[in-house]
Amino acid sequence: MENISGKYLFLKEGIFYFNRRVPKDLRPHYSSAKISYSLRTRSRAIALARANSASVKLDEYWYHLRSQDAELPGKHLLRHGLSRPASTNSKVVTPDVLTLSEGVLTYVRLKGHGRPKTFERAAHRSCGYVIDVCGDKPLSDYTKADANAFRDALVKRGLTGSSVTRIFGTVRAVFNFAAAEQGLDITSPFSNVYYDRNAGVSERLSIPVEDIRRVQGKCRELDDEMRKWTCRGLMPLL
Repeated sequence: MENISGKYLFLKEGIFYFNRRVPKDLRPHYSSAKISYSLRTRSRAIALARANSASVKLDEYWYHLRSQDAELPGKHLLRHGLSRPASTNSKVVTPDVLTLSEGVLTYVRLKGHGRPKTFERAAHRSCGYVIDVCGDKPLSDYTKADANAFRDALVKRGLTGSSVTRIFGTVRAVFNFAAAEQGLDITSPFSNVYYDRNAGVSERLSIPVEDIRRVQGKCRELDDEMRKWTCRGLMPLL
């Protein structure tokens, strides 16, 4: 056996093999401590491409396994891998319908590439609020009554209308994307929910012209470096 470039690649009798150890925290999910199999090629370039593809798929799958095993503190945070509760309404739901927590994972996995950490945190936090109030149910089980209860809970927390709007926007985006990915022909109950969008929002007033001119006068008195650049026309005064 000859190790070559590429952490998960080795050569045996002219054939390239893929070999990667299973992380210790994921060993209970496997019957072996490593994954090893033939890549069925003698071409190094092809082997590297296939090994890279396999490694990416494993990283993706292991991410989901860790998400399912994670115990996240705080009720407002999602706990991935929660068993699905029995449906509380009369609709019959197929077992493969995504729950909201699974919908968040799908949303973040497919739309989170290249996005800042705040993108993922907002999705988890906003949908975590829904789960706190309404439970982690299959998407097709959520009703307008759930959406209204969610709204009431946010208002009770003392959030401003703009904050409620932002949270509802995130929940709608996750719900609609996850439903579309699974081909569900359902309308999001989190759309068209009424609340006072101006609640707690104060109007931001402009700075009075008198105050601006007073500051400009102080700048003229100091005659500092910024003032010199301003006098050259790079930053015109009012």
